[in-house]
Amino acid sequence: MRMSRGHTGNAAADNPASDTTWDALEYYYMTANDQQIGPATLKELRTKWKAKEVNGECFYWFEGMAGWEALSTNPQLLKRVNPPPPPKKRASVPGTPGAGAPPPPPRFVPQPQSVYEPPPPAPDRMSTTRESLGNFAPPAPARRPGQPAAPSKSKKPNSSSTPRQPVKRGWIEKVTADLVCYYYNTATGALQWEKPEELASSSSGGGNNTGWVWLPDESEGFLAARPMGGKSYQLMDGRMTTYSAPRNAAPLAALNTAVLSMLHNDLVLLDDLNEGLVLHNLRERYLKDEIYTGIGSILIAINPFKRLPLYSPDMVSKYNKRGNKVLPPHPFDVADSCYKTLLEIEKNQSILVSGESGAGKTETTKQCLMFLAEVAGSESNIEQRVLSVNPILEAFGNAKTLRNDNSSRFGRFSEIILNNQMKICGAQIRSYLLEKSRVGYQQQGERNYHIFYQLGKSEWASHYNLGGPENYCYLANSNSVNVPGIDDALEFNDVIASLDSLGFSQDEKHSIFSIIAGIIQLGNVNFTSANVNGADGSTIDDAGTAYTVATQFGVDSAKLHDALTHRTLDIIGQSPIAVPLRAEQAIENRDALAKYVYEKLFLWLVGRINTALAPSDTQKNFIGILDIFGFEIFKKNSFEQLCINFCNEKLQQLFNEDTFKNEERVYENEGIEFPPIVFIDNQPVVDLIEMRGGIFTMLDDVVKGPGKPEQKDAKFGTLLDSKFTSNKIFVPSNMHRGINYAAFSVNHYAGQVTYSVEKFVEKNKDNLFSDLYDMMAGSTDVFIKSQFNVAQGAKRTLAAEFKTQLSSLMTELRSTQSHFIRCIKANSQKKPRIFEGSSCLEQLQCAGVFEAVSIRKNGFPFRYTFARFVERYKCVLATETGWTPLKSNEPRDQCYEILSATNQPFTDMQWGHTMVMFRSNEYRILELCRALSTDRVSSKIQAKARGRLTRRYVEMVKRTRPQLQHALQTRDLVSLEAALAYVNEQLGAFAVFSISVPIAEWAQCKEMVVIIRESARLEPELEYWVYSDLAVDENFEMLFKFVKEARAIAAKHPTSKFDELYNMAVEQFGGWRDFRLTSKLEGIMERIEKDEMEDIYAECRRLEYEDPRLEEIEKLVGLSGEGLLKMQYKRAHETGQAQRAIEKEIELKELCLEQFRDNFVFEKCSLLRDPVEYANTKFFSMHREDAATKMLVHSNKNLLTSLTRLDDTAVIKEALNSFKCILGYCGDVRTTYPETLAISILEIGLEGSGWLKAEIFAQLMKQLCENPGGDFSKDKVWKLIMLCLLHFSPGDSMENFVQIFIRDNAPERHKDALIRQCHVIAYEQAAACVPPVSMMESMLRKAGF
Repeated sequence: MRMSRGHTGNAAADNPASDTTWDALEYYYMTANDQQIGPATLKELRTKWKAKEVNGECFYWFEGMAGWEALSTNPQLLKRVNPPPPPKKRASVPGTPGAGAPPPPPRFVPQPQSVYEPPPPAPDRMSTTRESLGNFAPPAPARRPGQPAAPSKSKKPNSSSTPRQPVKRGWIEKVTADLVCYYYNTATGALQWEKPEELASSSSGGGNNTGWVWLPDESEGFLAARPMGGKSYQLMDGRMTTYSAPRNAAPLAALNTAVLSMLHNDLVLLDDLNEGLVLHNLRERYLKDEIYTGIGSILIAINPFKRLPLYSPDMVSKYNKRGNKVLPPHPFDVADSCYKTLLEIEKNQSILVSGESGAGKTETTKQCLMFLAEVAGSESNIEQRVLSVNPILEAFGNAKTLRNDNSSRFGRFSEIILNNQMKICGAQIRSYLLEKSRVGYQQQGERNYHIFYQLGKSEWASHYNLGGPENYCYLANSNSVNVPGIDDALEFNDVIASLDSLGFSQDEKHSIFSIIAGIIQLGNVNFTSANVNGADGSTIDDAGTAYTVATQFGVDSAKLHDALTHRTLDIIGQSPIAVPLRAEQAIENRDALAKYVYEKLFLWLVGRINTALAPSDTQKNFIGILDIFGFEIFKKNSFEQLCINFCNEKLQQLFNEDTFKNEERVYENEGIEFPPIVFIDNQPVVDLIEMRGGIFTMLDDVVKGPGKPEQKDAKFGTLLDSKFTSNKIFVPSNMHRGINYAAFSVNHYAGQVTYSVEKFVEKNKDNLFSDLYDMMAGSTDVFIKSQFNVAQGAKRTLAAEFKTQLSSLMTELRSTQSHFIRCIKANSQKKPRIFEGSSCLEQLQCAGVFEAVSIRKNGFPFRYTFARFVERYKCVLATETGWTPLKSNEPRDQCYEILSATNQPFTDMQWGHTMVMFRSNEYRILELCRALSTDRVSSKIQAKARGRLTRRYVEMVKRTRPQLQHALQTRDLVSLEAALAYVNEQLGAFAVFSISVPIAEWAQCKEMVVIIRESARLEPELEYWVYSDLAVDENFEMLFKFVKEARAIAAKHPTSKFDELYNMAVEQFGGWRDFRLTSKLEGIMERIEKDEMEDIYAECRRLEYEDPRLEEIEKLVGLSGEGLLKMQYKRAHETGQAQRAIEKEIELKELCLEQFRDNFVFEKCSLLRDPVEYANTKFFSMHREDAATKMLVHSNKNLLTSLTRLDDTAVIKEALNSFKCILGYCGDVRTTYPETLAISILEIGLEGSGWLKAEIFAQLMKQLCENPGGDFSKDKVWKLIMLCLLHFSPGDSMENFVQIFIRDNAPERHKDALIRQCHVIAYEQAAACVPPVSMMESMLRKAGF
């Protein structure tokens, strides 16, 4: 590879070295023909230089350098490799070295490094710079901790460049291929994940990582804390808290904070076994969207409550074709393991997906099904039909709960059946314990099953006489008809599509939705108490609703009425007796019918789906996926929770057998000694519930025994207490405190659960009165009748039926090889990036995660066959000097060779008959050795590969260049396209190299093709628009558009016609543009209004019009408001616009008044007399202080003298007379003809001097201050002010005070008119005469008053 001149290199140092230093070093270098040599001495380098095998552009490296350098970048070394001829001797010059001057001070000379360090990957040769190579350039060397950065390439080489000082031996930080840091000791060869103390102290100043503990916390589960003495603890964020340990509590788990930064995708790799560290690892991974974590083969899946890009077809292919790669935990990994194990040993497989509601079980199950459908798909496409089952079962079996918007309310075991070719040939589904009670009742905030809302919101609703879901009790009583993020109408369409794909007929769909509609409407059948034959009974309120229900069910409405409100008792030896039901009993009867019919429909639906998915080929094996309810602990638990928790107890047994007992079996088969595995056996809990004489048996006995239904629950509770009081698993009712209902508790493996016995017996009975059953059996609807065609008889209890189903399921699961997925719900808010530690901790405990981690970690969780071990770790044999071949042919002996080559301690590894087993510590070291070896060889392989590929690319470019050049000369579109096609054909996949190392001719050809095509498009457009009527705006704009587009290619001169049209268009456009804008500019520059200037400026810039006046516009637009007004006023005067000048002068005055309004308050007017002077005018005045204070306040008495400083006695007399007229006109003094007094005021003002006019306005403003006369008096004064302003001005000295007074005090309806007239009168002459009284009102109206 050749390097561009000016590359600084990374060997520059401040101090030159002596010749002995350069001679002592060992060099690696690249010859001119791209051969790497080394180690070599300086003497050998000189020999190669003389033989012209090395030149200045060849690369070299010696120990201590961070990367390869070109020789030309180190003049000092180059001078020693190719020494110049000795200079001719000259006489010494005084003052220079060698002429008596003191020798230079001794410099520090670095010694060659004694410990071997491998060279970095050698660069490739290529006549281009790193910048032009892009991704194909050799990787720049990574800077180690504490190592200074390499000099910038933009700097010139330092002439005093010397070898770098030897690297300090010790710990260095490295990075694995997946960007995880680890640490390697270059002196000892030690490897570890944790940051060594030497690096920690140098980078962060040290710190004590010990002395911390995991502190229990109610919200987060556990927090890292440091004991501060007593009950005080300091958290990692510095906050202080207190903690009191419960009595007999275990000591707090110790914590080394250094491990908090190391997150593992397998919990077995954790350094310590405690709940706090497990929870921390899961939390931090969850916040990074790493929602899957393993415990060996067990998968923990945390619901992210958002879509993540983890389930694409590429991801399916990645896991299916991974080979020996170790990939992160994923449901695809579990499904892939199932399928490949099935292929290998042909034993049925099962995946058990468990977790509480909202934990993501349904989604995880769908992901497993999706993977299996993709990798085991058949030609018949049956797998797509299997996937189409999900919308149907979710609609009929899922509902919104408080914890989950799409919660499965039944257990589901899906068998994916494979044929002899191990391709999917069918599927079968079994359901368990459908939550029927939800049909008749839901908690607030929950919903009924999705299908009810989907049908009610669909276009099919009207066909079944349905309105919106909000109109029906069964759907709306919980106040949660709509759910954000769920489109019921759209999902109904998916259900219909799925039914069609599974072959459901129109009649079957009609019958299904008739039943759904009937159940919906049945909830609106209400009852009223009534006297029936002298007994308390009930009757249906709305016969119309009952008739609609009867129609949907195909039964007679009268029979429906009787069956809902009566119960028939069969007594031996007597005729049947119809017993009326009270209103509350009739409601229970109604709900029982709804639940029973829905259960029948659901079970038929599952059976019909199984018929559609029945295997079409010979069945060989299956993969079962169990999606079932997790352990449930609510504030109040009932019969359903006991069944669910019993199911989870049985599954926990299976989990124990598979996880723990299989561990023992592996060790026994391999002949490895192991410590006895201890786990909590939950068989006593299972026995308590299902054994003969257990809880379920006693419950069945109470159901079948005598007694009133409402008394049987209490009887059941009493029997439990009497029999199981001494059982340590059972807690009797008298041991409960703080609850107000009869209850018992069971100590399950996941914790103690308290069950209320209320309605236990009724729920377990699960039967329908014969009246309703016989009525439905007589339905005219063939489908409904078929569901009730068998006599009801003595039906088994729900507990007995569930025990039988569960026993069958466990038998089948035990016949398979099980795989486990534990789903965890991250938070109760159902929002992303929120991890509620305490809730997750409880779920992990219920799932048995901590026991699984403990057992796996205490054993030997990492197991490889000898061959697999060799395949994965033989890469560690790659050393600095090359590859060390394996000597033995036996896989077991090869494993020993590999371990010996690592020079690491592996004393605890266990060697079985067929495999080697080890714990997490050994696994970490092996993975680190593998990462280190990969680091050694990968960069060399990459550099060689890149160089080879790049050289091939350059050869291809040379072959294609002549045809490109010829095509460019022709400028013919066909030739250019043919040349580009030829290049693409020749380069093939190498075409991507052109991004980093572009071909100039190729780019020019591409550009010319675009230009020629563009010119062909633009020529007709330019020709059309250049001859159009450009006076029309649309035509002018279209011409401008195409001129701009054509300008981009005009410089390339595509064709002569294009050039001619383009020049004509530019000329036409320029002429019309000048015509349009010149006149506009002239008018705007006269007015210089800001909005107009901004618009014309933008228009000129848009049309690319240049004019010197635009610079003036820029300056004018940048002026302040006052500055621009002044310029507008000046421009109006200069251009003779008298009226505009007045308008601008008024605007300036307005601006000035707003800025200095405090200076023009009436009381500050300089024309006014001093109040004391005013009060002293009358020599014998008795109220001088009062007169002074109220000089400018409303008065209904005559003035003592003028308000303003009038000197002339006659003028003062006129002023006093005008005030008397004001008092009379405004009603402050009674007078006969007040309107004539206004005329007198106007006459005084018109005939008087400017001082007298100001006096009149001062008097009017005085009468408006604190005027007690109300609106009438004030309106009179404002009318007088307007009349005065219509006839004479207040004068320059008083005008501003009047303006501010009007702004502050005038009524809003008159303010604008008064302000405007105040400005107008200032520029007009006073009126010639006073108008007659009859014209005053019309004058005021005309003035807008």
